Formats: sequence, C-alpha cells, structure tokens
Amino acid sequence: MLPLRDSPRPVTGDLLVSGTRIGGVGQTTPPADTEVVDVSGCVVMPGLVQTHVHLVQTLFRGLAEDMPLLGWLRTRVWPLEAAHDEASVRASVRLGLLDLLTTGTTTILDMGTTHFGDIVAEELVRSGIRARFGQAMMDTGEGVPPNLVETTRASLDAGGALTKRWHKASSGRIGYVYMPRFALSCTRELLEAVTQLAKLSDLLVHTHSNESVDERNAVTMATGRSPVQYLLDTGIACERAIIAHGVHLDDSEIEILKTTKTSVAHCPSSNLKLGSGIAQVARLRSARITVGLGADGAACNNRLDGFEEIRLATLLARVVSGIGTLSGYDAVGLATREGAKMLKIDTEVGTLEQGKRADLVVLDLEKLDGPGGDPVARILFGGGSRAVRHVLVDGEFLVRDGRPTKMDANEVRAKAAEQLGPLMKRAGLA
Repeated sequence: MLPLRDSPRPVTGDLLVSGTRIGGVGQTTPPADTEVVDVSGCVVMPGLVQTHVHLVQTLFRGLAEDMPLLGWLRTRVWPLEAAHDEASVRASVRLGLLDLLTTGTTTILDMGTTHFGDIVAEELVRSGIRARFGQAMMDTGEGVPPNLVETTRASLDAGGALTKRWHKASSGRIGYVYMPRFALSCTRELLEAVTQLAKLSDLLVHTHSNESVDERNAVTMATGRSPVQYLLDTGIACERAIIAHGVHLDDSEIEILKTTKTSVAHCPSSNLKLGSGIAQVARLRSARITVGLGADGAACNNRLDGFEEIRLATLLARVVSGIGTLSGYDAVGLATREGAKMLKIDTEVGTLEQGKRADLVVLDLEKLDGPGGDPVARILFGGGSRAVRHVLVDGEFLVRDGRPTKMDANEVRAKAAEQLGPLMKRAGLA
C-alpha cells in the first residue's frame, strides 16, 4: 500500500472501505458481513488527480499532428470544436472518461468548449468520476470560428447557470469552475468579471498561460504585459486560480505565482508533442508553487494516461534540473496529493487516510516489469497503467478486474467511431 501521506515507504496491511470513505488503514478487523476483496500481490494507492484535461477533444485524437500551438488551435482544434453537436460531444466525453478511469484516474479538472456544458456534466455524473469542470469562455480571438465566440454577457450568464445546476452535484463529487480559455480569446472585461464572480461564489478559476513562445509573445503584444502580469492585472492570478502549462515563465512571473498562490498544471506529454517546451517544475516547487499534472487533451497527447505523465515529469525534471530534483515519489505526489490540494479537496482525497474519501486504484504487480525493487519505480518505469485492476471513487467500483462497471467499453468506442466521420465532415476536414 502507498498511502502517500508523509513517507515514500509502502506499508503492508488491509484497507477498510466503509461506505464512501476509508474506514481504516493497516491491520483492521472488518465487520462480519463485509465483502473481502483479495488484493494480495497488489499495490493500493490513491487514485490519480489530473488537473488539466479536455474531454471534448478525445475524438480529435490523431487529427491535429505536427503543428505548433496557435496553428494547431486555429486550423484544427477550434474548427473541430465548432463542429461538435450534442451527440459528438457526448461520445467524445464518454470515450475520454473510459480512457481515464481504466488507466487509474479518479479526479479530473476538465475544460470543455463554449457550448454543451450540460452534456459534459451529465456524463460526469453518470460515470462516477470525481470532477471539477467548466465550459470554456471565449468572447474574442483571432482565428476563432464564429460559433465558438460568445458575447461577454452570454458567456458570464452561461457560467452562472451551469454553476446553479451542477456545482456540488452528486453529493459534492462534481463541482463547477470558471474557465476563461486564455488571454488571446478573452476580453479584459470578461477576465475581470470572472475574477469578481469567482470570488463571490468561492469558485476556482482555470485558464491556459505561458504555454508556448509564440503564445507568450502574442499576449505580450496584445496587452503590453507579460502573460502572468496580465493575469495579475485582471485579478485572475490568486489562490483560487490554476494555470495550465506555465512553460515559459520569467523570474517576475514566478514571483507573482508564488505571492498570489496561483497553482500550475504541468502537462509534459502535451508540451513535448506540440513542441512548446519543458516546464521548470523543480524551480516552481522550490518557490513553493503548487504543481499538479494533467494529460491535456487527446488531440495533443494523444493519450490520457496519468501514469505516463508522472513518468515523463520525473524524467524531464532530471534533464532540466538534475537528478534528485523530482524523485519518482515526488512525481506521484504531484498526481495525487498536490493535485487534490490545487482543487481544494485535499482534506477529502489525495492520500490513503482514515476518514478520507475512498478514491483509490489497485495495481497488480504481476502486470508490471519486475520482478522486484522499489514499488514506486516499478509503477513509474515498469508499465504503470497496464497494471490497473480496480478503481474506486467514493467506495464504488468504477473499474473491477480491469473492466469498467458503469459503461460498456465496446459500445463507447463504437459510438465514438460512429460520430467521428460526421464531425470531420462538419469541420471541413473529411
């Protein structure tokens, strides 16, 4: 068992699940009528927390290759998002959730597109996953298709309505987050209004920033400020804010993130695939900035495997900052307790402790490269997600013996394949 509380050492023992929570860790005596699940030869650990994904982009896998960020957005991703209808969004979200759950992720922070927030929420509720989500907010932007652009008022009203319908849904398992997409697609008026609304509602704010050199330069040209300074000017940078990527940050921006307690979602696979660069994770952590991990979207990854992001995070840190600057254990912490901290749910999930929510993953060591050695190293460098046997959220099996319990995997994949052709045709990419 890897509790991931205060020591990298695994412990041997039982884990008692009582209702939605962990009833005991170690040597426990369960009630006589308790179901016993034999996980001998396995590692039990907290479920992964991914702090930046795009479920609506799962259908775009393989459709936006070998392109830098801004061209990728303007010529592929935004046209595809603009071509979505209710059926294709539902199919995309379900396929993404299937990928996430079967590879050990139990909590996500998901950014949608500018429509269909209710469809996303319905599927999140149905899946059983723990999620914070939001509809993307875009009221301007070069190259943005007309039907992705909203008026400022319509964007704000939509966010308010979705908050009323879905925040704290499913006994708090689902929560709403304001999501202005990034500075190039949001007016200053929108960003400042989001700041006020999020503060009044005590909601998180999630946006992209400092992802690529071209994006950084474009923001500076448009605003006359560095990207993070602009987020500070508009009030977005604060302890409720999570920025995705944070690859190209100067010293003053790192200081702003530190002072405002803004968090950063590190997306190593996405940053590599788009050629955006490598985030200075060790430096951010040394500045006491909270860093989590995310796979981003399947259009720029092309996987949603959280264990792969952990592996890449520690490997890249060793190249950029040196051996020992982000150990395997530290990297696992980014994808569990640190991610939970960013989402303000670390009192509930992120570690295996009595009283916390029973969000956990069981890994079969026989499915990992072995045969022995440090269990964290085996998980990270020996196959990670291919060892997932069981996944639980709130004490409920969402994956059991490697099979999802709330969805038919073949049906989900068939529906996704059925929607892909019409989506591409509507986007003019067929």
